[in-house]
Amino acid sequence: MGRLPPRGSVGVARGSAESAARVRERILRAFSTRAKRAGIRAVVMGELAAELRMSPMTLYKHFPSKHDLVSAMVDAWALELAAIEALDLGRVDDRQAALERLLTWADAFTASLSNVSPAFFKDLHRDYPDCWARFNALIEERKRQAAPLLGPFLRPDLDPNVALLMLDYLVTHVADPRYAEQLGVSRQEAVRTAVSIWGDGALSRGPVLRAAPSPRAPRRR
Repeated sequence: MGRLPPRGSVGVARGSAESAARVRERILRAFSTRAKRAGIRAVVMGELAAELRMSPMTLYKHFPSKHDLVSAMVDAWALELAAIEALDLGRVDDRQAALERLLTWADAFTASLSNVSPAFFKDLHRDYPDCWARFNALIEERKRQAAPLLGPFLRPDLDPNVALLMLDYLVTHVADPRYAEQLGVSRQEAVRTAVSIWGDGALSRGPVLRAAPSPRAPRRR
């Protein structure tokens, strides 16, 4: 039989792991804030370590390279940006309530973009193509998860794939800060307007048709 670990060593190891996770989260949060505000290239690892009051060696212990930081940031931010949790349509049974949930989702989406500079996307696309590709793949996956939630609320005469593609196209384009700046409105207002126009044309005015639950097999006695 193998020797049992010394008493208390399991608790110490668990505490050490939790402490390391907190440090990683603090580094990632500081890096993400700087990168989104000024671009990824503008973040100097030594300056980041100084801001966090740690040595560069400690920083690199948790994230061996800047690429590792970008990769972790992309994974976390893609989930936040898709904001699928805000699209809670499970208990919604009419068109107006569905539109309100869509607008709540739009607000969460624009909030995630509110402090992101064009330089961030430019740097991500140019310098970290693998992270850029994964970022887009994660966003697309979240969109696929949202599609079945919206499906029951669409007009029955519309092709759902085309309707959802149009929603994605509208939101993606009006979320570009250049459009809001040209029109003299906030990005949130631009996205909410686009979603409202889409909802007025695409959402059904009749009862919501949900798929019936699958019948359960009878229990054997």
